[in-house]
Amino acid sequence: MSEVECPGLPASWLNAWLAAVGTTVLVPQMRLSWTDGPASCAVLSLDAGTDLFDALGTAWPDAGRISTMPIARRWRGTPNLKRKPALIAFQERVRAGRGQADVWTLSSTVTDLYVTDKDAFKATVSHSRLDPPVPRGLTIHDRLMALAELAGDPIDLLRETFAGRGIRSNSNGLGFDITRLTAQGDNSSNRVDVAVEVLAFFGMALFPVRGAGVIQGVSGAREALDSRVRCWHQRDDGRTRQMFWPAWSSPIHRPGIDALLDAWQPRIKSTWSSLSIHAGWRSVEYKGRGQNDSTKGIGSEAL
Repeated sequence: MSEVECPGLPASWLNAWLAAVGTTVLVPQMRLSWTDGPASCAVLSLDAGTDLFDALGTAWPDAGRISTMPIARRWRGTPNLKRKPALIAFQERVRAGRGQADVWTLSSTVTDLYVTDKDAFKATVSHSRLDPPVPRGLTIHDRLMALAELAGDPIDLLRETFAGRGIRSNSNGLGFDITRLTAQGDNSSNRVDVAVEVLAFFGMALFPVRGAGVIQGVSGAREALDSRVRCWHQRDDGRTRQMFWPAWSSPIHRPGIDALLDAWQPRIKSTWSSLSIHAGWRSVEYKGRGQNDSTKGIGSEAL
């Protein structure tokens, strides 16, 4: 077996954890596990005779693939998909996208089961917590395209990132990495690891966003949405929700990770040992410095 330990993908960093999961989406033969100890990191493996970096480099999404994803603003003559997608535009896009390999990009970023208005012609759909608003109304597809343009040679990029030597680029990335934020007292730019951000986008394939068929403003509507996003559980205070994610010891493919995330209950310890889970984290979100601070960021806290 070809195996690579990746200190540049620590499990405690949500974007890196999603990136590791994303490798199993891009390369179906990829197996993922995590080292034990105080600084758990990803371990990626493939069958013997297959170079792991060559496999990832071959599967790396080029601009052609990304530009033709169903989540693009303009796609196959369907209505434009803006930052706040109209309900009708989203539904038409889903119908047109059925059977397309990357149609999951729609279900992992927005849902029509939580909408803003009873009138279908006025309603807009709701976004995943992993698709936050960003400056200039850029869609998550706009952000992904910008990241792809920064990538360069993916194999060199991946080697450096996995080894913990990744060079950060001036970018807001997907918009939820807490580590992208630089000094808040000056005009310094946000900086991200491009390989981590691109892979994290593909990791979102395992996190479809759902709703309960409700309308915004109805009592319990927001809770109904959050409770149907995988791995988002109610906080101890009972008022809001956090994302929980685990590290496990057994090398497993994407379908195994898919099943593990459904079976794991972070507050029930017996589900940890039965699934070879040895550590877990929950999200801690950035708190703005004032009423007008719309900055988003997700950090972590060990369970």
